[in-house]
Formats: sequence, structure tokens, C-alpha cells
Amino acid sequence: MKLFLISFNQQDVEEFKKAPADISALGARSISAYLKREGHEVNILFLCKYFGKKESVAEITQIIELIDKLQPDLIGMSLMSNHFFRAVAVTQAIKQKSGLPPIIWGGIHPTIDPRRCLNYADLVCVGEGELAIEKLMGNLDRFKDLGIEGIWYKDGDKIIEGGPAPLIYDIDSLPHPDYDLNNQYILHEEKLVSLSVEVFKQYFPASRGHHRVLSGRGCPHACAYCCSSIFKGLYGHGYLRKRSVDDFVAEMVEIKNRFPFIIFFKIMDDSFAINSVDWLREFNKQYKQKINLPFYCLVSPLTINEEKLDLLVDAGLKEIQIGLQSGSDRVNTQVYLRHVKAEHFLKMIKMFEKYRGRINFSIDVIVDNPYERGDDMIQTINVLNQIQKPFKLSMFSLAFYAGTNLHQRAMNDKLLANESEYLSKQFHLLKNNIFNKIIYLTPRLSKQTIDKLTNNRHNLLIRFYINILYLAYTKKRKLPPCLLKLISKILKYIKAIRYQVKAEEY
Repeated sequence: MKLFLISFNQQDVEEFKKAPADISALGARSISAYLKREGHEVNILFLCKYFGKKESVAEITQIIELIDKLQPDLIGMSLMSNHFFRAVAVTQAIKQKSGLPPIIWGGIHPTIDPRRCLNYADLVCVGEGELAIEKLMGNLDRFKDLGIEGIWYKDGDKIIEGGPAPLIYDIDSLPHPDYDLNNQYILHEEKLVSLSVEVFKQYFPASRGHHRVLSGRGCPHACAYCCSSIFKGLYGHGYLRKRSVDDFVAEMVEIKNRFPFIIFFKIMDDSFAINSVDWLREFNKQYKQKINLPFYCLVSPLTINEEKLDLLVDAGLKEIQIGLQSGSDRVNTQVYLRHVKAEHFLKMIKMFEKYRGRINFSIDVIVDNPYERGDDMIQTINVLNQIQKPFKLSMFSLAFYAGTNLHQRAMNDKLLANESEYLSKQFHLLKNNIFNKIIYLTPRLSKQTIDKLTNNRHNLLIRFYINILYLAYTKKRKLPPCLLKLISKILKYIKAIRYQVKAEEY
């Protein structure tokens, strides 16, 4: 049987707008690898756009021509919530042409909102798709009689729910994601082309030569804003599964040998430090022997300790991403259902300081939360202001994704204009308010300056000063030299006034 799999991808990180969209697409590649092993033929098409852009009529025409050429038995689409409107447009265009096979949607968004998706797709896969899609592929003509777990569809106006797809608990038994480019295509520069190595190497997250991998599936946390809480609701605690070091390193060896231009691995587990000390000790040994490249990972304060950090740094850790989300214990515990307190976070940061200069760390903060009060945001500023500077800060505007605890709470409290506003939410675009600007400036200015800006934020001159600083830092590479020169003069003038006022006080 033949599957034509479409993977929607996008580049939506504001500071990397010039970089192509990342096509790691680990979910689609994992489905492809599994089905190929089971004897099916799979072709993947990667569709890459900037946020808010859709495929053009000419591009959709090329997609339909490729489908006609390949003659698949089933068309699959893998998407996240931000890809919803693109998936709708492509699906509707395909369905206008008669004689084409049924369309199934899978991925995070169809899992969290399957009923809405069935207004467009013929079938939806809820949960992890390897076993469900493989069973569907082998029984397309009679799948309704079988009641396949994870496969949802409409019978007239009635939705037939297949529950969640079954999990594979021994994830070492799964083949590694499919990076055989022979059956893969991409819309590159508005032309549908075979995915050659030369084209493939242009599509990496942010910097050339970075490659994403996973050492497991699932997350130890169930934060109220995250899809992980939905998956835990579907599957329980068994959803978190880890690979052996042998299998994980073997995948990276394959990638390194296949693509010699890879210079950096990005380990994308929600918290890589959830692995035990024994696991990380073996990882340290094998990674240095067989890979010996710098790498990145994400950690959370409750899963890292000094022994684990030492092993990671010795293995080659160069970049680490940490979730603070809010400096307010009230917001973290009561709103985000995230049982990480500021003291845990600061203890972890102190642990990292001994490696400053050897590793870079980035801190995640969520802003634009209607449940946060002014004092909560001040607590976030105060926590960040205790960190030695400079450091990298990633700010995310809160999105209320369907199916999450926080989405339901916001709906009950009538905080959303409509329940679907998350579909068009660009979480890298922040609201224009004074707290967001101070948080943004915190890693860049001295502790004393941030304290003064925060304490005097109601003063009109200080607010003007904050806005000028924010503009200077965020638009430095985009503003014309004459405007940058003017901003510099304004800042010097404001500083002179401040010094004069201070002198008069004495």
C-alpha cells in the first residue's frame, strides 16, 4: 500500500525570519520509517512557510500533480495547531479533484481537537500513529468494520470515535526516523522538487548544520498550557518512555555518517535530564567515543543535579534551555500547574554558573498571561535580575491551546474572544506593554538599572526611556543609521537629566 504524507512546517521565530523553516518533522519521519519497515511505500512532501502564509494556487497545483503521479492509496497530513488553516486550504483543494484517495490528519492538533478536524479530513488519527496507521493501511477497504484504535471518522453526521491510538512501550523496537531522501519532496522557492542533500542542508533550525533528535517520548511534567498534559490524560503515566543509550547514539551515528555537514545535535526532549545518572554516564561515554560534537538540550529545575550537569558538560553540552515561565510561585503552581518554585530555579542557575563561559543557557518566560497580576510580573523581573548577565532570554506570548486545562479555564472565565483564537496565535509576537519591555531588557542592563526602571515604571520620563531602550535593542539591525544616532543622543540626554536630578538631591 502507498501513503503520500504531507508535513506542514513553518519558521515563526522572530529573530530568525531569514532562516528557512525547519524540516526535522520527527513525527512524520517516524511514521514513514515504521510503515516502510512493514512493507508499505511512503513518500513525504515538506511544505514550508513563514507564519500566516498559505500555499499558493500554483503550489497546490504542483501538489495535486505529484499525487496524480504517485497514485497513493491514502494521503496523510501531519500538523500542529498553527498549521490548521494551511491544512484546511490544501485539503479542500485536493478534495475538489475527483478520484483522489481519502485524507487522514494526524499530529498534535488532530489529537487535541479531532472533532473540528473531521469537518475537513476524512479520517483523523488521535495519539501516536505508528500502530494505528499501519493497521489502517492494511485494511482501507474495511477499516469501519474493525474499529481501529486511534482512528476517528464520520458516518453521516455521527462521529465514530476510536479512542487514542495504542502506544509502543519498547521504543527501541521502532526504526529511526526516515532520512532516506529518495522518496522525499519539498516546495523549495515555490517549486516542488526532490529533496536532494544540497536542498536538505538548507533547512535546519536557526543555524546551518544543527540536527534534532529525541532520546524518548513524553514529558515528566503536565503543565496546564501544554499538549503534554493532554497526552498524559489520554495515556496516563506510561506515556513517558525512554530509549536505551545504545539505540539513541546509534541514530546519531547514522545521521553523522549520512550527512557529514552536521556539526551540532539538538536533543529536543522536554527534559533530557529526566534520564538517570547511570543512563547519562553511559551516554557520556558513548557520545564522546562515537559522536564527539557539541550538543544542546532542555532541562527543568526538578530533574537536574550537579552530577548530571557534570556528565552532560563533559560529554559536549554547549547550550542548555531552561523553563522559568514565571518568577511568581503563585502563577507557576496555581495557574500553570507547574510545581517549580523560584527557589528551585535559582538553585539550578547557581549550579550552572560554574560553567559560565563553557556553556550558554537560555531561559524561557511566558508573558501576556491574563491570570498574572502586576506583582507577579515584578517577581519574574526580580528573579531574572538575580542572574549574572548577560544571558539569553526567550519570551513567549501565552497561547490557550484546545484541550489544555488552561484553555478550558480561560473559556469558563470568558477571557477568550472565541475558543479558536489559538489557531492564529503567533506566540513570538508580544503585547506592547511596559512589563514585557522591562523583562526583555533585564538580561541586557545592569541589576541596578532594572531595579530603577521597575520601581519608577509609572514615571512618564522613565517610560519614555524604557521605550527608547526597547526600540534600540529590538530594532538595532533594522533601523537606519540616522535614527540609531538620534536614539543614542536621546539616551545620553535622558542620562544627563538623571545625573543632574541626582546631583540636586544631594
